[in-house]
Amino acid sequence: MTAATEDPTDPHRDTLYRCEHDALPDGGRRFRRFAELERFVTEVVLGPWWEQEFPDAPIEVTVLRRSAGATFSAAHVAEDGDAAAIWIRDGSWDAVTVVHELAHVATGADAGPDGSHGSLFATNLLRCWRELLGVQAYGALRSALEANGIPYHRDRLD
Repeated sequence: MTAATEDPTDPHRDTLYRCEHDALPDGGRRFRRFAELERFVTEVVLGPWWEQEFPDAPIEVTVLRRSAGATFSAAHVAEDGDAAAIWIRDGSWDAVTVVHELAHVATGADAGPDGSHGSLFATNLLRCWRELLGVQAYGALRSALEANGIPYHRDRLD
């Protein structure tokens, strides 16, 4: 999507995707089997860190495979906030993709007025990167977001 055709309901999406790629171009950890990816998600959402950081986020998260022909991975949180689903595209079994979708789960059904990749999501994405991908990856992503003007809540990162 070019700037001329940018989605006005989610104006930061494409730039945020580029920031993730710039911060960790190889995608980080690769999951060899889908069961390994599912286990990772389960361990994250049932762990004490998730409960402490995102107490209102679902812990019932279904992980589903999308075909290699699919063009994107996705996440959805039920309106009541009790359950979520993550769809991971075959060929995208990397930590950056999985953590991105977990950040959507952490953000919930209402991402706020600046779109599903806006300031609340970017803040939760940074929190997830710091914990799940490490401080160097977190620092690289935070620098990329800053350099590209992606808004996030600095006060929620301490």
